[in-house]
Formats: sequence, structure tokens, C-alpha cells
Amino acid sequence: MTNENKKNPASPVTEEASQPAAETAAKETAQAEEKSGKKSKKPKKAKKNRRSFKEVVKTEKFRRSGISAAFTAGFIVVVILINVIVGLLGERYPSMNVDLTKNHTNTLSTQAASIVDKVKTPVTIYIIATESQTKSDRIIAGYSQVGELAAKMAERNRNISVKYIDLDTNPTFASDYRSDNITVGNVIIRSNKRYRVLTVTDLFNVSYNPDGTMGGTSMVDSALASGLNSVISESVSIAAFDTGHSEQMDTTTYKKLLSNNSFETKDFNLLTDAIPTGARLVVLGCPTTDYTDSEIQKLDAFLSSSSLAGDRSLLITFHPSQTAMPKLSAFLKEWGISVTPQTIVVESDSSKYYTSDPSFILSNLETTLDLGGSSSYNKYYTTPQSSPINILYDTKGTRQTYSLSKSNDTCYLVDNNTKEGDKPAKAAYHTGVLSQDTVKAGGKEYKANVIALGSTTMFNSDILAPNTFANAAYLVDLSRYATGTTNATTAITETPVDTNVQDIDLSTGTSILLGLGVFTLLIPLTIVIAGICVYRRRRHL
Repeated sequence: MTNENKKNPASPVTEEASQPAAETAAKETAQAEEKSGKKSKKPKKAKKNRRSFKEVVKTEKFRRSGISAAFTAGFIVVVILINVIVGLLGERYPSMNVDLTKNHTNTLSTQAASIVDKVKTPVTIYIIATESQTKSDRIIAGYSQVGELAAKMAERNRNISVKYIDLDTNPTFASDYRSDNITVGNVIIRSNKRYRVLTVTDLFNVSYNPDGTMGGTSMVDSALASGLNSVISESVSIAAFDTGHSEQMDTTTYKKLLSNNSFETKDFNLLTDAIPTGARLVVLGCPTTDYTDSEIQKLDAFLSSSSLAGDRSLLITFHPSQTAMPKLSAFLKEWGISVTPQTIVVESDSSKYYTSDPSFILSNLETTLDLGGSSSYNKYYTTPQSSPINILYDTKGTRQTYSLSKSNDTCYLVDNNTKEGDKPAKAAYHTGVLSQDTVKAGGKEYKANVIALGSTTMFNSDILAPNTFANAAYLVDLSRYATGTTNATTAITETPVDTNVQDIDLSTGTSILLGLGVFTLLIPLTIVIAGICVYRRRRHL
């Protein structure tokens, strides 16, 4: 034995010889730990190498998910932008908003559009309310129509502008209209010539049904059009109504009709007052007492005035209940007209009168005299409870007489002497006559007219409803002809529109089809099928 072996007797001779012994020792140690309930610690696994951001971005999975997310985000942005753009365009161009109302209350009528197109100078429509009050119908049911139509007028013609006035924040605005008692809901239409105030009652007719619910009609379209018509006219004709002879005519609706067509109306007492300066039409609405010589002289002076540069007319209405008025009769006789008192025109043909009263006759409008207005009237013209008007001569000197309307030849006359069982002769009777003369003023010739209408009842509000009879349109044309303003502006008649109608009418079958078939089944099923198709396509990518 060498000295080295003597120094390390237990050391292995070689590295290979020591490995079996090490493995055996490890096994023995593991078995011992297992028996003692202790587990040896597992060696830590080597950490995987994480991919960099650039490597992740370059993967196919990331590109697909990124494109999908970008597409979704882009779609949402596009939808939002379209919504915003459509909203802005809807405010800037109101005609883009589809009118889904049954009666098209938010669409300008042909009549209104014609007036709007004639506005050549700046006009402002002041709505006395906030924009939110208007759009939310807080003033009155349907008031949003005012804002809608005003905006469409401004869009159609750049000379028209719309402004909302809040009297709470701008109380001084009303100080310019102290005499008009401006309140919330009024509309003021103003040009550099004049202004016109429309009240809520000018815009809407409000009524209450028996069950307590509110009903009514809208005149917003015709009211705004008439307001524009008034403020753009070169001149406004004055219609003066005599009030000194216990007149029986209900003038309310006729005055409103005149105001809508560029007339200013005034009341006066012919006995004590002078005829208003600038008056072009004087109305004697079924007087019940005779006139004095002084009053007749005033009428003569008005018709023959050489200082009034324009056509002028005297309009007189009659009723069978009137007694004889000798002085007025003598005045009319000079103009070739006479009226038979205490006599009424009655219709024998039941198809030529309405209601159960045969005195509510339908008359035929004559075309001998061209009034220059509507060339034809597509509705019935009625002259209920009419006195017969007689033409005494066709021509006398410079004066000529014209028939305006006649009853049918199936009519007959009834007076205080008519007895039951009598069979009076049937004939056509004049229910309206116009006598015309010429007058010189300022070197020019103008017309002077005396108009006699046998019916006063025809001026009642239920008769002047333009959707029933032609009376309103005809009286507008006659009044404009009487004052020489036929071609000045477009004639306006009120067209009431029901504000409480159902906008959508569906039968039960149609309702079930839309509710169950379309919205409950068809649309959801379409979305499901689209989702399945997208899923299957993405699965194979």
C-alpha cells in the first residue's frame, strides 16, 4: 500500500465507481423521507422565454382579433356620427324630417308655400315661448306644429327667420307691443312695413268633448300664411263695419277672413262718425233700421270720392225678417237694385237644399263678372234664408248691373200673404247683385261698386268653414275685387285640421302581423341567422 492509499482509505478510486453509490444513497434518502411523510422539493422548472410585444403583434391571432375590434369600434363611431349628422341636418333642413301625422299637419300647404315664395324682404317670425316649450307642446296640445311650420318657412325662403322669445328672460320685448297684450304662445310676424300678432285662438280652435277630453282643430298653416300675407302686402285695405243700426250680421268670422287677406277691419257708427279715412270697403251687415239723409250722403260721397285713389265698394246684406227701409231702398234704386222685404226664397227640390229647411238653398255662382280670383269653385255655394234681389236695369249711363248668384229654377217665393196649399210659380231668383260705376281720382279711373247679398246667414261661422262650402273662398275673391286688390296677394282661407286624430290606423290582423310576425319572430330570427353565419365563417378563418 502506498502512502496515498493510507491517507484516504474511504475515497473512491474513480468518478465512475462513485456514481452507483450516489444513486443508491439518493434512493435511500427518498425512501426515508417518504416514510417520514416529508416530500423532497421538486427542482424548479426552467422559465419559458416570453415573446416580445413585436412578436405578439405579428401573430395571426392578434391580427384577426385586432381587425375585428377595429371594425366594431369603427362601426359604432360611424353610427354615432350618422346620428349626429342627421340630427344637425334635421335642424338645419326641417323638410328632411318625415311628416308621419295622419293629416300632414307638419307640412306646408300649397297655399302657404305660395305665400312663402313671395316674400322678397326680411320677415321675422317671433314665437313667444322657449324652443323646448314649443317642441314639447307645453303651451297647448299640438303647439309644436307652430315651430315645425315656421322652421320650414324659413328653410324655404332665406328672407324669413324664426326667433324664440322667452318673456321671463327678455321682459322688455313685450314693451314694443303694449297695446297687443303679448302673452306666452302668441306669434308675431314682422316686416319693415308692419307686423301682425297671432294669438293662440288664431292658431287653434279648442273645444271639449262630452267625456271631458280636449279636442279642437289647428289653423296654424293658414294663420302663419295669412300673417305673412299681411306683412308683405304693399298696402292694407280698410274694411269699415257700421254698427249704428242694430245690424244682425255675425261679423266675427268674416272679419277674421278679411284680416287673413291683408285687410284691416274697423267698426264705426255711420250716424255719428265719418267713414274711416282710407276705407275701401264699407259693410252694412243687415241693418234693422232705416238710414237718415245725412248717412245716405256719406255713402254717396264715399262712392264718388275723387280723393280716394283706388276701387271702393259698399256691401249690404239682407234677411227676410227686415222691414221696409224707404231711404235705403231709394238709394239702391239709383244703382239699379231693389230688395223685396218680408220675402224668402224657398227650394222645392230636396236635392238642392241642405238640412231639413228648404230655405237653406244652394245657389249657382254667375260668371258674367270676372272677380279675378278662383276660376272655379269645387264646393257648393249656399245662400240660406235669402231675400230675392231684383235687377232694375242692366245699363244706365256709366252704371252697369251684374248678377253674382242665382237660385235654381225650382225655387219659389214665400211672403206674409202665402197660404198653405198655394202653388207659387217656380223660377230662378237673384241672391246676389253688383252694380258698378266708374270714378276718376288723380287722373285715373277706378271702380265704385254697390253689392247687395240676399243672405246674411251665409256669413255665419258654420257656413264659412272652407271645408264645407265655397262661401269663404268666394267672399275673399269678392272682397278683394271690391277693393281692387285681386292681384296683390294670394287669397287665404282657413283650413281647420283635426288635432286629435289617430296617426296610425291598423286593423287587428295587421297589428298581429307587425307585432308578432315582424317584431317578435322575423327580426330576432334574422339576427340569429346572421350571428350563426358570422360565427361559422370566423371559425374557419
